[in-house]
Amino acid sequence: AAQRSAELFMLTVLLVTLTAAWATYQAGLSLALGAFLAGMMLGETEFRHQIEADIRPFQNVLLGLFFITVGMLLDATVIIGFGYWILLLLAALLLTKFLIVFTLALLVGNEPGVSIRTGLILAQCGEFGFVLLAESLKHGLLDDTTAQILLATIVLSMALTPILIRHNGGLTRRLLNLASVRYSGKNTSVKESVGESARGLTDHIIICGYGRTGQNIGRFLHREGFEFVALDLDPVRVREARDAGQRVSYGDAARLALLHAAGLKSARAIVVSYPDTSSALKILAHARQTRPEMPVLVRTEHDFDLDCLKAAGAAEVIEDPLEVSLMLSAHLLLLLGVPVTRVIEHTRELRGDRYQLLRGFFRGTETVPFDEASRAGDLLHVVTLSANAYAVEKKLSELNLTEIGVIVRAIRRCGILVPQPEPFVKLREGDTLILYGTPEKLERAEKRILDGG
Repeated sequence: AAQRSAELFMLTVLLVTLTAAWATYQAGLSLALGAFLAGMMLGETEFRHQIEADIRPFQNVLLGLFFITVGMLLDATVIIGFGYWILLLLAALLLTKFLIVFTLALLVGNEPGVSIRTGLILAQCGEFGFVLLAESLKHGLLDDTTAQILLATIVLSMALTPILIRHNGGLTRRLLNLASVRYSGKNTSVKESVGESARGLTDHIIICGYGRTGQNIGRFLHREGFEFVALDLDPVRVREARDAGQRVSYGDAARLALLHAAGLKSARAIVVSYPDTSSALKILAHARQTRPEMPVLVRTEHDFDLDCLKAAGAAEVIEDPLEVSLMLSAHLLLLLGVPVTRVIEHTRELRGDRYQLLRGFFRGTETVPFDEASRAGDLLHVVTLSANAYAVEKKLSELNLTEIGVIVRAIRRCGILVPQPEPFVKLREGDTLILYGTPEKLERAEKRILDGG
């Protein structure tokens, strides 16, 4: 590291790892065990973050190969023939590991909710199960049928892991029956704990989520003399904030009972400080049901959620990337000598227009999460008209792109960009159309523009 040589650094990491693997193999153990021990050792050094960044390309490729080879070892006929035993063993494995991890988490002082979530996330069999299985087969400790049953059990437990991780919060709430969960050892339920925090407050602010954004909001409110109560699902954060004398309680802000306990009927406003659209929509529905006139401020990470949140009743929707872009642009304009009044005017205009100018971008190779792909309406796409394109010599209005749900943001002709073109503009060969819409609608629009489909 002192040599500032990325190549030498990477070679040293590989040397340490391979040497450790060779040493454990010479001692009669597996190569994987030595590499694992080397990784544990290197992970305790101050270089762990650089190592992680350097090996990530290898990690992604080799993990893929690892799981492919594991899948190739699996015999589907064994799963069919011994399905009952595999499911029974799977249930026993998950339950046993869950109880062990849950008990250990409780013993070190964690809340029951945190302990359950930890147990659910770590209930599956780890990758070293495959290593142990291979060693057992190598030394004749298991026959092929038993090994296949164990292999299928391990694979199924790992396949269930994403589901357990994604839904661990909901499963925990069902297991604990959230309405009667005990918090911090006190003889009060979550609802009563929230009510105790909000006792005596009127005309206050309810902050949903007390992470970094929520805490910064709280600091501004405190500076201006406004009272607030916050709800958060991180028990450690809640405990520390309460110890600091702040009105913060453990609880899911999307639950109507907890919002009422936080003083929904007497609050002045609600702020949703975390970017979870589904949770924000539930909070908005509860607020509209009880206090239709009360303003609710919502945060989101996707500009395609702006319209649905506004339609649900949000007074203001703050979109993270767009607001960051707006602030950076404003500061840059000030540094370039643009008058403050013009910068403020641009900022107000964009916010008043719901960031229309900033919405949409060229995604490039950036991937869209599967659950967002059908909703992603923040894309820009470019279509250039060739000589035989259907749209040549036709007016924009004749293409009826708005019926598809696509907007023509601009037309580039002879090097000149014409924003917001009028419907009567006639298209020519060589024109470049900049389109805005969802991926599916953009595909349909391009087909109509090029071949009239």
